[in-house]
Amino acid sequence: MTSLLRSLSEEWEIPLSTLKLNARILRELNLISYGSIREKRDARVEKLGSFVLGLLEDEDDGALLRFAD
Repeated sequence: MTSLLRSLSEEWEIPLSTLKLNARILRELNLISYGSIREKRDARVEKLGSFVLGLLEDEDDGALLRFAD
């Protein structure tokens, strides 16, 4: 997970600490899961995370969510 976050940090110029904090928050909300230092595992989107992504990406029914920066 850290190598992925490191590459995202460099590509998007976002501090690594910010990405780690947000990943931890998403995991606590059961939107994503990932391993630990001792238990290596690929990051994945959980069922609830897929549901939320579907809501955000669904444009067929006219629903649209917008967030301010």
